[in-house]
Amino acid sequence: MAAQFVDYLFAIFLLMDVEHMRFLEGATKLVPFDLYDMPLSHSLLGTIIAALFFAVPVYVYHRKMRPAVLAGVVVLTHWFIDLLVHGADLSLAGGAPKFGFGLWNAPAYAIVLELVLTGAAFFYYIRATRPPVRHAGHSRVYILAGVMLALQLFNWFGPEDSDVTMFAILMLVVFTGLAFLADWAGRGRRPVPFRRRRFH
Repeated sequence: MAAQFVDYLFAIFLLMDVEHMRFLEGATKLVPFDLYDMPLSHSLLGTIIAALFFAVPVYVYHRKMRPAVLAGVVVLTHWFIDLLVHGADLSLAGGAPKFGFGLWNAPAYAIVLELVLTGAAFFYYIRATRPPVRHAGHSRVYILAGVMLALQLFNWFGPEDSDVTMFAILMLVVFTGLAFLADWAGRGRRPVPFRRRRFH
């Protein structure tokens, strides 16, 4: 939820006609997204506010500062990862100048980057936690990884969309479904004591 929270907001703002995008063939080589108006959800200031907004209920639920800070940091990293792949459509506070290193225009690098980041996160999670039943395996986590990979491949290579409203609704449905799937995959898993975290 934290990793996708900025895009949740973007989808909601699209439906509210507060932010805007269009599908434009050739907008980037990898995806046809012309993200020309995202002053709230995808500005650095907006992302910081979103991170704080997300961290508060996490703190209220856990009554601990550490999970709230970690959740807020995950929300914040969305902007910096987007900075690598987006074109110049990310702002600091909603206006000019706009930034983006544009790896979506170098598809091979963008695809490798996203797969490596996601794969490394799954690898760490599997090594740092254990299933609820000893030696039960990690099949649920692998199912989550497979579904995420399939969705990402569809995003990269599937048919181009043209309806922004349906795209925003689909974002909300898919992200919510992934959140429930991730909850199912991680249910009952417990952290491995630090001394047992061996990478071999």
